[in-house]
Amino acid sequence: MNAAATAGAQRVGWLGDLDDVQRLAVRWLRHWERDPKQQAELHSLLASGLGVERARNAVAVFGDLMEIGGQYGRRQLCRHGCSCRCLGADEAVFAHMVSAAANGETEDAALLAALVVRPDMAMCFAGLAAEFGMALAAASRVFAARPRPSRPDNQGAKRRNPSEPHVSLASRPTLH
Repeated sequence: MNAAATAGAQRVGWLGDLDDVQRLAVRWLRHWERDPKQQAELHSLLASGLGVERARNAVAVFGDLMEIGGQYGRRQLCRHGCSCRCLGADEAVFAHMVSAAANGETEDAALLAALVVRPDMAMCFAGLAAEFGMALAAASRVFAARPRPSRPDNQGAKRRNPSEPHVSLASRPTLH
């Protein structure tokens, strides 16, 4: 593969830097036609937030989005591994396009879509991204409104002294 073909895989950030809608969009992109089990789990997640019929529609819209991307794409989108914490350049463009489209930022979404598909298909691609992004946003709002189960305090864990600085290992970036 030449450098131009893999430029879209270049790490530009971390999944943790994205908002919920963008992160879900990247997860859908990564799992599409790669991991049927995870894809089914994402569909189930949408169904729990939107209801079965709206989730089925969102999945169909995403399928159309991927079909148009495959047929009219400037090149194949580069995707990181399904469990990778990195955010690739193509994934970042896709996530921001879905988010902009869902938020009614039509021109920005079309501009980002033109980086992915031929310019004559950019508005169509951005329109599908808007529909899918609005479904992800609705599901995210439902998830955010649900109470989270409380975790029992770990009885054997050493309690941290509040005066000591806290450094979380989970917040440190790790390369794959």
